Amino acid sequence: MIRRLWPLSLGAFALGLDAYILAGLLPRMAADLHTSQAMVGLSIALFTAAYAISAPALSSIASRYSVRTALLCGLGLFSVGNIATTIAPSLWVLLTARLIAGVGAGVFSPLASSSAANLVDASRRGRALSMVLAGLSMGTALGVPLGLLIADRFGWRWTIGFIVVLGLISAIGVSIHCARFPTPRSIAWHERVMAFRTPFTLSTLAVTLWTGIASLGLYTYMAEVTMANGLSLSLNTLIWMWGLGGMTGALLIGRLLDICLPPIKATLILLVALGIGFYLFGFMPLPMVMLGAFLWGLAGWASIAPQQHTLVTHSPKHAVALIAWNSSANYLGGAIGAAAGSVALMAHLPAHWLPIGALLAIVIAITVHIGKTLKLEKDAKGFTERNN
Repeated sequence: MIRRLWPLSLGAFALGLDAYILAGLLPRMAADLHTSQAMVGLSIALFTAAYAISAPALSSIASRYSVRTALLCGLGLFSVGNIATTIAPSLWVLLTARLIAGVGAGVFSPLASSSAANLVDASRRGRALSMVLAGLSMGTALGVPLGLLIADRFGWRWTIGFIVVLGLISAIGVSIHCARFPTPRSIAWHERVMAFRTPFTLSTLAVTLWTGIASLGLYTYMAEVTMANGLSLSLNTLIWMWGLGGMTGALLIGRLLDICLPPIKATLILLVALGIGFYLFGFMPLPMVMLGAFLWGLAGWASIAPQQHTLVTHSPKHAVALIAWNSSANYLGGAIGAAAGSVALMAHLPAHWLPIGALLAIVIAITVHIGKTLKLEKDAKGFTERNN
C-alpha cells in the first residue's frame, strides 16, 4: 500500500518546492518586476493565505466526488497558477497567480495526508503521514537548491516551469494509482466546524498557528536576515541546510511516533528545538548559523506530523477535516508571519530583528502546548478518581 503513495509524495514535493523556492528567488523576481522584495514577499503571504482558507473550505470535495477527482482538481489549479506565474508581466498578475496556486495546494495537500493515513492500519499511520511530509521537505532539501541552480542558469521563470512539470507528472500518477483510494464519508460543514470548536482541537491548532508564524514567516525573509547579519555564506547554502534538516526530521519523525515517542511529548521537544534553532540562526557566528538553519528546518518540518497524529487519534471520524484545519493553521501562520515581516521591512525595521519576532511566537506556542498538556493530565486524573 505504501508504494501507491508515490504520486502524493511527488505532488507534495512540487508543493514544497513552490512554497519555499520563492524565498530564494525574491531578489531576482523583485528586479525583474521592478518592485521591492517586501512587495514580492506578499505573493508568498497570498499563496499561504489562499492555502489556509481553501484547505478546510474545500475539504469535502473528495466525499462529494472521489479522492482521485479531488486530488486532480487540486493539482490542476496548482498547475494553472504556476503557469500564470511563469508568464506574469507585473506584480499584480503575480499576486493573482500565487492566489490560484495556493487554492490548488489547499485542496491537494490535506487530502493527500488524510488519504495516506486512511490507507494503512493504525500501526503504520505515522510512517504514511511522514511519507507525504517527506515529499514536502525534500521539495526544500533537494528541490530548492536545484530550482535555484535553474534560476541562476536560465532565470526564475524556468524554475516555476519545472514545478509545473512536476505537478503534471503527479497528476498522471494520481489518475493511474489513486482510483481505489478509500473515499471518506461526507462531513457536513457544521460538523467540521463543531470538530474545530472543541477545546482540544482549538489548542492544538493554536500551537500549529504560532509555529507557522515563527517558522514559515521567518523563512520568507531568510535572504534579508542573511544580508543584514553580513554573513559571507551564500543564501543557497543556508536554504539547503534548512531543507536538509527538514528532510531529516520528516523522515525520522514518523517511525519515532509509531515506535516510542508520544505525539504530545514530541511536539514539546520539537518546539524547544525550533526556538534554539532560531537563536543560533539569528544571533550566533557563522558555523552555529548553519547548525541553527539545520535544526530550524528539522524541528519545523517534524512538528507537523505529531500535530496531525494527535488530531487524527483524538477524532478519527473527522480525520479529513482536522488535517485540513491543521494545514490551514500552519499556512495561515505562514501568511501572517510573511505579511508581518513585509510590514516590518517596509517600515524600515532592521531585518536582524525578525528572528526576535520568531522567538516570541515560538514561546507563545510552547506556552499554549504546555497549558493543553496540563489540562489533559488534570482531566485524566479526574476521570481516574471518579471511576475508583
